[in-house]
Amino acid sequence: MIRIILKKNIPNLGKKYKVLKVKSGYALNYLIPKQYAIIATLSEVKKNNEILRQKLIKKKYLFNKYEKYIGLINKINIIFYIKKKSKNIIKVKDILNKLKKNKIIINKNYITIENLIINDIGNYKIKIKLLDKLETYLNITVKKKLIKN
Repeated sequence: MIRIILKKNIPNLGKKYKVLKVKSGYALNYLIPKQYAIIATLSEVKKNNEILRQKLIKKKYLFNKYEKYIGLINKINIIFYIKKKSKNIIKVKDILNKLKKNKIIINKNYITIENLIINDIGNYKIKIKLLDKLETYLNITVKKKLIKN
């Protein structure tokens, strides 16, 4: 048996950064040559632990930051103005720009517009999933644009 550190997620074995014992043949003939793992020397284990510690710090920071964002998102209602039944579709980038004006800066991948085209007057709820356990809905109102004569 040999101790290794996984460098990639391997089904039925473990996730990246996990330290575990496997048969030496499996490690030396498959995992290490394919760069799925490295031998768990003392220095590599220390590096691995530091990486995990930094990831935990970042995760806690993001959780606190995104928790505040969820509080802000729950309080706002974003308004768009369009011509009635417009061909102009409100896109994720438009929503991100409106959120940015409210000091909420998130990645576009966090916004889910599931089978929904926003191009008509009405109220919409857009799912925003910031982390695994942090999600909310953003209220969007689309109103008719007033045309001045």
